[in-house]
Amino acid sequence: DEVRAKLLDTPSEGAHDTDSRVIDAYIHQCTAEAQEITLARAIELKHAVTLIAALAYETAEMYQRGDDALASLDQKDVGKWRKYFQLKNKFYLACAHSYNGESLLNQDKCGEAIRGLRESVELYAKAELLCKEYAQAKGVGTTARPQNHLFFRKLGPIVKRTLDKCERENGLIYHQKVATDPPQLELKATYGLVSPGDYTAPALNPLWSVEVYKKFSVANIPKPGPATEKKGTEEKPPTLPSVKEKEVPMSDKDPKNNSGCVVS
Repeated sequence: DEVRAKLLDTPSEGAHDTDSRVIDAYIHQCTAEAQEITLARAIELKHAVTLIAALAYETAEMYQRGDDALASLDQKDVGKWRKYFQLKNKFYLACAHSYNGESLLNQDKCGEAIRGLRESVELYAKAELLCKEYAQAKGVGTTARPQNHLFFRKLGPIVKRTLDKCERENGLIYHQKVATDPPQLELKATYGLVSPGDYTAPALNPLWSVEVYKKFSVANIPKPGPATEKKGTEEKPPTLPSVKEKEVPMSDKDPKNNSGCVVS
C-alpha cells in the first residue's frame, strides 16, 4: 500500500490528475462554488449588507487560492482553468466592494463608499474581460458561460446605481473628500461560511476477508477448452451502442428572484 501511495503521489509525464496542486485547486473550487449558493441565499433573504460583503470577499479569496494552486503548473494544461478562477475572483471582489460601499454609506462614510464603488466598477469590467478571455482560451472540458448568468449580469447595474446614489448624496449632503485608496476588505463572515468535511473511509464489510482476496488470482482463471468450431463460424460479440454524453441544458430564461440563482 505504501508503494502504491508513492506511485500515486508521483504523476507520470503529461498527467496531473493526482498532483497535489490540482487536488488543492479542486478542493478550493468545490468549496467556492458551494459558497456561491450561500451568498445567493443571503442576497435572496435580504440579509445585512455587511454579511453579504463578507461572504462575497471570502468567496473571492477561495477562488484566488484555487488560482494560486495552479500557478506553478504548465499553463498549456491549466491556463483555461486559471482564467475561470480569475474571473470569479474579480467578480466576487466587485460584489464585496459594492455591498461594502453600501455599508459605508449607511455609516455616513460617503467618501470611502464612493472610492469602494469605483473599485467595484473597475473589478466588474475586469471580470467581463476575463470572461471573454476564458471563452477564447484553449483547454479541455465544457466552457461555462458565467457572463450570461443573471447573477453576473445584475451586479453591473447595481454597482453603477449605488455609485450614482453615493456621488449624488455626497454632492448634496456630505461634501466628503473621496479617498485615494479603496477601502480594505478585511471582512470576516460571522456565519454561513462553507468548509469541506474530512473524508472518512467506510468500514470494511466483514465478507471481504483475506481468504476472499486470495481468490482474486490469475491462477484461478479457467483455461479455455479445445476448439470445436471451424474457423469462420465463431460468433462475433454483439456491438454495443455508442454512448454520447449530453450537455447539461442551460436555460435562457432568467429566474424571477433577487439573487438570479436557482438551485436545481
